[in-house]
Amino acid sequence: MRDYAPGCRVAAVVKANAYGHGLVTVAGALAGADAFGVARIEEATSLRKAGCRARVLLLEGVRDRADLEVAAREEFEPFLHQAWQLDLLEAWRGAGALRAWLKVDTGMHRLGFGPAEAADAARRLAACRALQQPAGLATHLAASEDPDRAATEAQLAAFAAATAGLPGERSIANSAALIAWPESRADW
Repeated sequence: MRDYAPGCRVAAVVKANAYGHGLVTVAGALAGADAFGVARIEEATSLRKAGCRARVLLLEGVRDRADLEVAAREEFEPFLHQAWQLDLLEAWRGAGALRAWLKVDTGMHRLGFGPAEAADAARRLAACRALQQPAGLATHLAASEDPDRAATEAQLAAFAAATAGLPGERSIANSAALIAWPESRADW
């Protein structure tokens, strides 16, 4: 992956028990990754209990205040994709400050703020005292394995427009995009 994207950081997604291959085993085999992406707090906690000190991204974010407390304590980085998650973060008065990511739904239609909502969500995050500034910015490409697919071009354009002028690290490319869509390579 690093050969395809020199200078970029790499997050290895190991959610769903590393797609059935064993969360801790696969994370150990990919110990050179800069971060690991998991779906839920339970997976993130399993990585920490196994001794993983790398950055851990909570791709589905936090579900409630208890998750937020664990994320802060363990330095997990939640993806924020719904307004109620922003509300939760804005109301939180715990110790420390979280790293977090604003997820922009550019066409996957799974999780994230729509492109028209991204600027307002980013404004709210920029004002949030519980957050290390600036928040990261991310999207997920739906069909990047198809190099002729106009939908990927549209997603890339939508993300660029939605995040124009916003500070923060960016994450766009999945594995297929690294090969088929070089313009999707960003900070991560």
